[in-house]
Amino acid sequence: MKVVFLGTGCGMPSTRRALPAFAICLKREILLFDAGEGVQRQLQLASLSLQRITEIYISHLHGDHCLGLPGLISTMSLLHRMNPLLIVGPPGVKSFVYKTLEMTHVEPIFQIKTIEVVKAILPEQPLYSVEVLPAEHSVPALSFILRMSEVAGKFDPEKAMLLGVPKGPLWKRLQQGRFVRVAGKRIVRPTEVLGPSRKGASIAYSGDTSFNPDLASAARGVSLLIHEATYSNELKEKASENHHSTATQAAEIAVLAEAKQLALVHISPRYENNQQHEQEARSIFQRCIVPNDLDVIELKHPVSGDN
Repeated sequence: MKVVFLGTGCGMPSTRRALPAFAICLKREILLFDAGEGVQRQLQLASLSLQRITEIYISHLHGDHCLGLPGLISTMSLLHRMNPLLIVGPPGVKSFVYKTLEMTHVEPIFQIKTIEVVKAILPEQPLYSVEVLPAEHSVPALSFILRMSEVAGKFDPEKAMLLGVPKGPLWKRLQQGRFVRVAGKRIVRPTEVLGPSRKGASIAYSGDTSFNPDLASAARGVSLLIHEATYSNELKEKASENHHSTATQAAEIAVLAEAKQLALVHISPRYENNQQHEQEARSIFQRCIVPNDLDVIELKHPVSGDN
């Protein structure tokens, strides 16, 4: 799986940074988190198909996080999309979506399902689950934690051979978690040739938030924490007033969460480069990056039964 940072700025677009959005690309689908103005162009620049987007998660209804959504839906309709689209967000997201589409005379030809949440674990998909929890912001806002499903342990070919299972289709069947019969008699079960199940990759996204230990607790051990860092530490008071975070605070959350990696986003347009944010965060949490627009992070997700 890969994470594509479509927009890493905030408030207003700049020549350096587009507005908040990132995509999680799975095998056959794309999950979009936030949809700032101009997200369609960023998706095109990243060579990501709008038709592969199956779910959109909106952290809150400040314009820089959601104003790209109506245009995105309009373009999907123009492209004759038929597959349904799920939109998850805070209370008010349903009204926002349908009223803007009505006022702009857009009548999608595909089904749109909206879910308004404050705190929940959404119905688990075959490949992943999504947990939603409140963020600490000036308006109702959400944080998200995506966890890929556990996969079967590594396949041990030597054990399979010792149990009389010949190399070939029967190995694949065991790797898929199904039992096999050897010589039409003995049953060999997957647990006899597979190691312990392995956790999948996981990603937490803060949305807009001030320092929130609850996020660290919920996101314990995530592969990647994507956290807003609107300000550098010298503007800590301003961050508090506006219910945002500094690079230092984001790094402290990463430490508390025991995250494997930290990515800082939502950088104020007052900063011409990412150097100060990176230095401040790395003084606390070394495994930190401050991505630029269209940067990509690859996360290794184990394949069921691989060896």
